[in-house]
Amino acid sequence: MPIPQNSDAPPAPRRLLRDVVYDKLFVAIMDGTVELGERLNDDELVAWLGVSRTPVREAIAKLADQAIVDIEANRYTRIVAPTMAEFVDTVEIGYQVWAMSAERATPALTDQQLSTVLGVLDARVAAFEKREPEDAVALDAMNELLLSAAGSPSLVRLSLASGPRLLLLVRRAFAAGFFPWDAALTFSRDLRTAFADRDATEVGRLIRTQPESWTEFFSDVEASGLFPVESRRP
Repeated sequence: MPIPQNSDAPPAPRRLLRDVVYDKLFVAIMDGTVELGERLNDDELVAWLGVSRTPVREAIAKLADQAIVDIEANRYTRIVAPTMAEFVDTVEIGYQVWAMSAERATPALTDQQLSTVLGVLDARVAAFEKREPEDAVALDAMNELLLSAAGSPSLVRLSLASGPRLLLLVRRAFAAGFFPWDAALTFSRDLRTAFADRDATEVGRLIRTQPESWTEFFSDVEASGLFPVESRRP
């Protein structure tokens, strides 16, 4: 048989097993396969994922660092079950971190990067006008772009610690039928304008104050009982 010629292209990077396991667990938590407050059993996860215990424990440790999993030594490992106050706090802190990275990134964006950001926000506006969910993958890519442009390792660490929990809890509220459509639409339009003007101060202000317009949304979520008013932890 002909011998294949070596390619000059670099080989695709091999992913660590712990990262593959993390991704599978993350998706299962995000889509509701694993419920809030549900306990995680190592043996069950090993059997489900078809891997050894080590990558499972490493993936769970990463989820714990992101405040998605609670670990109590020798007692339990479980998905977070936040109270309503913790849900609001997660939203407020998540937006504060987003504001810092976006404000710092705005003056550093290249024309091509800015075009990408504006494209994502245009698509977000179009989706919200139709009362349809935004492209979460595109939004995540935009935020990674902003973090890169911001050039701050500290902001990267803060984002990694707060972003996944924020995404999880807002998605759970959305899945239950709650989302601040009107506030999100107005915000997205205004944010698009601020980015187009390269107005870093306005970009930061809009993101930082966005949760203040979610009063009705927070009230509806609280009334639903999705997140308990008081902790149910043992």
